[in-house]
Amino acid sequence: MNTIITGASSGIGRALVSTFAREGHAVLAVARRAERLQELSQDLAEKHNAVVTPLPLDITAPGAPQDVFKEAIGLFGKVQVLINNAGMSPYQEFTEMDLSILRQVIGLNVLALTELCYLFIPHMLDHGEPSHVVNVGSVGGYTPLPYFSIYSGSKHYVRVLTNLLRYENKGSNVKISALHPGGTLTEFPTLAGERLKPSAMKGMMTPEAVAEIAYPAILKGKRVIIPGVVNKVAVLIGKVLPFPLSIRVMAFVYNRSIEKVAHNYPA
Repeated sequence: MNTIITGASSGIGRALVSTFAREGHAVLAVARRAERLQELSQDLAEKHNAVVTPLPLDITAPGAPQDVFKEAIGLFGKVQVLINNAGMSPYQEFTEMDLSILRQVIGLNVLALTELCYLFIPHMLDHGEPSHVVNVGSVGGYTPLPYFSIYSGSKHYVRVLTNLLRYENKGSNVKISALHPGGTLTEFPTLAGERLKPSAMKGMMTPEAVAEIAYPAILKGKRVIIPGVVNKVAVLIGKVLPFPLSIRVMAFVYNRSIEKVAHNYPA
């Protein structure tokens, strides 16, 4: 299956590229950092004789989703898998956030993801082959995370959007899934401004573990994919507790697990 993965230069996105490429899928890897994409492409070609094409661009730039679509159609002709993985957010109070960062979070987590779905779902319906769209949300799409107001809000949007797109395309050749990871050992905490305390490490997953769980679930067309027991518990908290109490519980957990430091996103 011809596959597109955004946020492919690090973390879960990089692990998903490696997993799909290892299993024989041709992959278009999309991210901003060209050197990392090239390194990943060469590494997978040497290890697995895999075909990974780097596409370095910022998908929040005007017209970037359309550029991804044109590049993918020109490269593959048909696309069967789209994984909207790219995401970001600083860990800070809403009123402390730089306006340019706020716009970037919404542009990446919401707008770019939505535009890519809008472009690729009709293409998949037209070619009629078994296809998959995967939107990467977060346990924050179920449980409200203090100091992640925009991030949590964007991931609630991703969860609702994905469920409704799945409903609207039921019975078609396109299976639409949501992957909701939780704490993962990637660049995300450092960039966001989180310093992990020792107590937090027990609940963290590696991106490779997330990808290995996600891969078969994606191909089975599962509606919701939540990797790891800790993440399933966090999602359950968001489902069963009243919203104000859920916020307090997650604030307690975060205060025991995370120390807030300066984020590393350039304004």
